[in-house]
Amino acid sequence: MRVDLLWALDALLTGSVLFLSGFALRHHVTLSRMQHEAQTAQRELENRLGTIQQQTGFDALTGLRNPQMFQAKLSTLLRGKEPLALIYIDLDGLKSVNDSRGHAAGDEMIRLAVRAIRSAVRRRADLDNLFRRGSAADEFFLIVERARITIGIQLAEQLLNALRAVGLSASFGVTEWDGQSIVSASELELAAEQQMQRAKRDGRGCVRWNTARRASWCSPGKRRRRVPRSSAA
Repeated sequence: MRVDLLWALDALLTGSVLFLSGFALRHHVTLSRMQHEAQTAQRELENRLGTIQQQTGFDALTGLRNPQMFQAKLSTLLRGKEPLALIYIDLDGLKSVNDSRGHAAGDEMIRLAVRAIRSAVRRRADLDNLFRRGSAADEFFLIVERARITIGIQLAEQLLNALRAVGLSASFGVTEWDGQSIVSASELELAAEQQMQRAKRDGRGCVRWNTARRASWCSPGKRRRRVPRSSAA
């Protein structure tokens, strides 16, 4: 009788272990399938957002105009005769936020920065000229129409103060076009980027600039030269 009872208990335990193992395996398979389906759905959503962004000309995360619209607008302005200032904005510290808190926190940091920048831009025309450099970038462009570099510098400093007010920082590069020299959109973008990089080297969280006199734009009829690596502010 005792042997039969022990055998029955052993059979019951064995059956329970097999049942739980099967349940755990099915649960694991279900979770794996759900994770795969979620990842697939996320990729499809990102692809759709990317398609929408290309079709509409706006960045999906921030609502800002995208790089294609920036190139088109800047190229159009450079065919005119009105001077302009170009501000290159690069957020400081996004990589550390992504690494320590995840990309969702990094995306929220970008959105917070854009809200702060928008709040500091007073002219509607300037708001329409705010662009994100790329869908995975923490960099932005602001074109200031009918303005020389002094206005661009003042606006960049206002934007920096607005970012500091919400606990953020950025490095700013400012350059200008005088409305007369021959320069391409890519050359002007490079000049602003070089000044932004100089701001990074100078400790971040500051504004650096060059002027049309110190940039190597060409006078009409002369051969175009490449923008120098850096210029003194």
